[in-house]
Amino acid sequence: MPDCCACDSSASMSNSNSSGFIHPLDPLTPGEIFDSSKLIRDNYPTKKWIFNSITLVEPRKVNVLEYLDAEERNDPLPFIPRRSKILLIEKYTGKVFEVVTNLSSKLIEKFIEIPFGNQPTFTIEESLIAEDVVKKDVEVQKRCAKLGIENMDLIVADPWVISYEGLDPALRGRRIMQSFMYARMFDEDNQYAHPLDFAPIVDMALEEVVLIEDLPMNADMKSIRRGKVTYPKQCLNYAHDLHENGFLRTDVKPLQVLQPKGPSFSVKGNELSWQKFKMRIGFNYREGLVLHNVTYQDGDRLRPLIYRASLAEMIVPYGDPRPVYHRKCAYDVGEYGLGFSTNSLKLGCDCLGAIKYFDGVLNNHNGEPNVIKNAICVHEEDDGLLYKHTEYRNDRVTVARSRKLVVSFIVTVANYEYAFYWNFYQDATIHFEVKATGIISTIPRLNDETVPYAAPVAEGINGQYHQHIYGMRLDTMFDGLKNTVYTVDVSPLKGDFGSLDNPFGQGFTTSVTPFKSTKEGFSDACTEKSRFWIIGNQNSLHETTRKPTSWKLYPGNPIRLMAKPGSHVYEQAGFAQHAVWVTPYNDEQIFPGKSYFFV
Repeated sequence: MPDCCACDSSASMSNSNSSGFIHPLDPLTPGEIFDSSKLIRDNYPTKKWIFNSITLVEPRKVNVLEYLDAEERNDPLPFIPRRSKILLIEKYTGKVFEVVTNLSSKLIEKFIEIPFGNQPTFTIEESLIAEDVVKKDVEVQKRCAKLGIENMDLIVADPWVISYEGLDPALRGRRIMQSFMYARMFDEDNQYAHPLDFAPIVDMALEEVVLIEDLPMNADMKSIRRGKVTYPKQCLNYAHDLHENGFLRTDVKPLQVLQPKGPSFSVKGNELSWQKFKMRIGFNYREGLVLHNVTYQDGDRLRPLIYRASLAEMIVPYGDPRPVYHRKCAYDVGEYGLGFSTNSLKLGCDCLGAIKYFDGVLNNHNGEPNVIKNAICVHEEDDGLLYKHTEYRNDRVTVARSRKLVVSFIVTVANYEYAFYWNFYQDATIHFEVKATGIISTIPRLNDETVPYAAPVAEGINGQYHQHIYGMRLDTMFDGLKNTVYTVDVSPLKGDFGSLDNPFGQGFTTSVTPFKSTKEGFSDACTEKSRFWIIGNQNSLHETTRKPTSWKLYPGNPIRLMAKPGSHVYEQAGFAQHAVWVTPYNDEQIFPGKSYFFV
């Protein structure tokens, strides 16, 4: 099987900004990350720190809007100092500190300890540390030996952030991880085909296993073993090179994506322009890709659309109520960080065509810059028909094809991959798409016993039912800042057949209801009423309808959170309780899943 990256000869475009100009919304540079950590080390030379994250403090919206306005008028640009936010974990104590540095003045402006129990994102570095701690633990090794596993190099521990719920209260508030255990038959084997029957709990401050719990193997709520426990040993691999010839399709002929004159988009620093759209590309450790200041050139009028847009939180709760599984719930944005989990993309594999890549610049635990090459991909795609009409009287056909701009990034969170795509269309539609791939998180199954909250996926293996709920945050400014959100329902006219206002019984209409306050600022999907939402500007009237110019919001097919009120999942995932929330803008309220998660 040839390397997929060799099947496309299109060249990628450089990500350099030769002028050295830094826009207030640009992510931190490697130099700024280094300067941020140096300020900490210089001011606290005796402390031992883990630099959990270093990211841009986005300037206050009012200041950015002044800057953007001056930029559009070609006026002198106001000075906005560059600031960074640093989340520190003190080694050995686990104390968490929030720091803000002024990189322009080289000063620390804020240094506070976060209340006990509030934890920042778990990093991939910590995940690797946790796995190493588990594999070196004597009791874990004994457990593996009891299952007939002597080579600990073939053991894999998937770390999951958990609450203290159901554990020793002494662990409450600690930075702890629960590890789901797997084995491999050989180095490159798929470990999810070999789940083990126990879960170690790791205290990350102490870097030690503090508890080992048995996984339930039967349909009841107990983890009592009934007979000898083994683990599934059949190899079930996904990697192409681990299969014999004939596994992959050979009847697919080459399909080439050629743009001999190059792409239709242009890039200046972190500003991206395409087909009347213009936007700035941002990136941080938590949300990954962030879009800033999305505008649309409508004739001689530059129309503002969105100030800031991102996938601000997502939750993956599992429906298996049996302890230990009741704690199996991932908040992939807040707990693991989409930026930290971002892949380095490859031409011909992840993207096709004339590509523009943006690197992602984050930090490691030492406070040093860590560059993710090709973190964000920009390319164009043919999207089928844009419009078509045939005048049947004379067979005259008018038709045009659709082109779309795709801005994407892909993350790996343990077993899952998520591919995120912002799609921009020539009719001014903006569509956000998620493709979930990778592998399910498997659990062991004893004697083919079935449970009502999982499905058998292989001999001795279950896949648990779970949800994926995505929380998009859109700070809109359609034709200006004074936007109002409305719920629109389609319903039949009230009058029955034969009535004065609906004499033939087929009439229907729409009802439009504005959100008037934060207290009533939520709404749910309703397929019976074909419900959608519109975001309009009362100060900008459409020239034909004489109504406020508006964009329709279609959240797809939003699912309701299955967790019940009172559960830890429900309390942590308030944003998932309704399909749409509308709140006034606040510079400090960026994340619907809270700035810190509580354990």
